[in-house]
Amino acid sequence: MALASFIDSTAFGVLNNFLSEFHGEDGYALPSRYEVLITPPRGAPAGASLSEKPSASAARKVSINCESISMPGKNLNTSIDNNMYGVSPEIVDGINFGGAVNMTFQASSDMKERVFFQQWQEQAWDRATWNIGYYDEYVGSVEIYIVDQQNNKRFGIKLMEAYPKEINGNELDAGPAQDIVKQVVQMQYRYWESLDITANPKGLLEKIADTVLGGAERSINAAIPKVLNRL
Repeated sequence: MALASFIDSTAFGVLNNFLSEFHGEDGYALPSRYEVLITPPRGAPAGASLSEKPSASAARKVSINCESISMPGKNLNTSIDNNMYGVSPEIVDGINFGGAVNMTFQASSDMKERVFFQQWQEQAWDRATWNIGYYDEYVGSVEIYIVDQQNNKRFGIKLMEAYPKEINGNELDAGPAQDIVKQVVQMQYRYWESLDITANPKGLLEKIADTVLGGAERSINAAIPKVLNRL
């Protein structure tokens, strides 16, 4: 039996190419190298005090304590086109990349993570009248970044029009503590966008602020031993 003939007879994924790609500046994306940035809603129900609104400073502190999160995908809705002759193809009739993601936070002793999302949820309704607020008053956003070994952001997506749909309860036990309390929050979002600094350039001051704050936080987190992070 004769061997098949190909234009390019050399295998693409040879060992040398594999090793050079692995040790190059691109490397591989690691699930533990990520950063989350939560932006609470700007609006607030009439009569709400400043203490009842989720602040930007609190959002940054809560973002750092995000222990795990899923980066959502995107799918095309299809249907079979029976009008085509022969084998009927599946054609695209819609797109769906909205939904919800679960975020797990390491809880502080004062449960500030839970308080933050409770305040956010209360932007959607008036505690005094039980009236539901306007959509724009309680939606924010969540940014998820993949970070390389040099703490540089390499890829990111932004969950648009997000809000905490569900704050999970916390199981407490009088037995010896094996782990810290974890707060799970289900974030609902309308859709997501890919983040690209070249496509959406920021102003100079905003770039400086992001670089200083983001770089400092990543350096501090990288310097903390894994044992202390778990504690």
